[in-house]
Amino acid sequence: MRPRSPELRPPQALAERGPGWWPLGELAAARASPRLRRVLWIWLAALALSVATGILNVTQEWNGLEVRLFGLDFAVTVYPPFVIAVLLALWLGPTWAGIPIYLANLASALASGMPLAMSALFALAGVIETLMLWGSLVMVRADPDLRRGRDFGWFLAASLVAATTASLAAILWNSSHALDPVAGQRVWRGWVIGDLLQIVCVVLPVLALAGPRARGWLDRQFVAPPRHEFTYTHGVGLIVAAFAVLGLVVFLGVHQALASIEIALDARTASGDLLLPRLREIILVMGLLSTALIVAAGMFSTALARLGERQRREAQVDSLSGCLNRRGFAEQFHREAERSRRLGLGLGVLFLDLDHFKAVNDRHGHAVGDRLLERVARRIETALRETDLLFRWGGEEFVVLTPHSRAQEVAPIAERVREALERSPLLEMAGAEAVSMTVSIGVTSVDRFPCDAQELVARADAACYEAKRLGRNRVVSA
Repeated sequence: MRPRSPELRPPQALAERGPGWWPLGELAAARASPRLRRVLWIWLAALALSVATGILNVTQEWNGLEVRLFGLDFAVTVYPPFVIAVLLALWLGPTWAGIPIYLANLASALASGMPLAMSALFALAGVIETLMLWGSLVMVRADPDLRRGRDFGWFLAASLVAATTASLAAILWNSSHALDPVAGQRVWRGWVIGDLLQIVCVVLPVLALAGPRARGWLDRQFVAPPRHEFTYTHGVGLIVAAFAVLGLVVFLGVHQALASIEIALDARTASGDLLLPRLREIILVMGLLSTALIVAAGMFSTALARLGERQRREAQVDSLSGCLNRRGFAEQFHREAERSRRLGLGLGVLFLDLDHFKAVNDRHGHAVGDRLLERVARRIETALRETDLLFRWGGEEFVVLTPHSRAQEVAPIAERVREALERSPLLEMAGAEAVSMTVSIGVTSVDRFPCDAQELVARADAACYEAKRLGRNRVVSA
């Protein structure tokens, strides 16, 4: 038997992918699905609770509460919508969390007397904080169930960065309410410390104790599998948009703060110039510099993200045949196995080895061999279904993944591939005989999940070796 291929990552390693999420559009099927209706009602209840507690935050004066701990005085803000948003983001997805936190922030700002336009802008700060926390955990692949020490550390670090960044919206809040510097500092500290305390005292225990059960229950309510990754370009777009909004919030807050200062129209600087025109000039320069920095960072970050995205795609594509390579197999296998499990169907693996390919290389040269491999890939694709995936495994070996397939459907697919290659020559060359090719195929399938990708490929490989031993140009099922 041929030497075994390098090991694939087992399903356990693939499962360490950080938070999973579903698009909010999944609710479109709620009318026909009792399970999704349960999710919808829970989400609507969370939304209503977020708005109600957001208003209570203002009416009960939960901003900047003075608390004494360990002999020190702290300003703490109690804001339950933030806790709800974080749990929704980590268990369901960012859009499920963004709507409740935005509406809660909007209701809170309006209840405090902030104008509608400013309230609408201010409300984005909570959305940004939640998205930054969620996005950081996705990018570092931190398990929200906190099963490892590194997950706990990443969660705390991401929470600190998100809370501190989003607290810049306190400038807009303080200036809109004409708070003096001492009161404004108390509000700002209360937001940062309050969010971190709510993370440590509420969110982390809930995630550790109820996270696995909650996520398992939610997973059973959806037909589609959860997503686990987003593109680099989307990540950069999210970051740039977040900082652009925060930059606008800070700019407007500073502008309002300066406008609220009672300065005489004829007030002058030490050099004798009028003070107000100088202040307006400073604000304009700050705004232009902030805009330039955001645009420049966005342009360079987007360019780097697209480069990284392209390199990632190219790393999973075989440059000769144009089909996927073995690097992309583990990711595709995990995704299609999960989808097959949800559909209640099986999954098949075909291992293909071209017959006497070395003789073609020796007789016609490697250039012809390369052209032949490209034609083989195209011919195989004509015999596959739209959902089947073709991988060049190495040399003259290919692997086909047949998701959403019953066991009795896999061997006929392999037979169609074998007949397609045998049916007619692959290369017509002037002054030489046409080049034909046959293939030996090993087949295996599975209908119970989770399953081991490495084991399935090994079984199909062994069946392929048996097909060659029996005379080549045939299909053998494991």
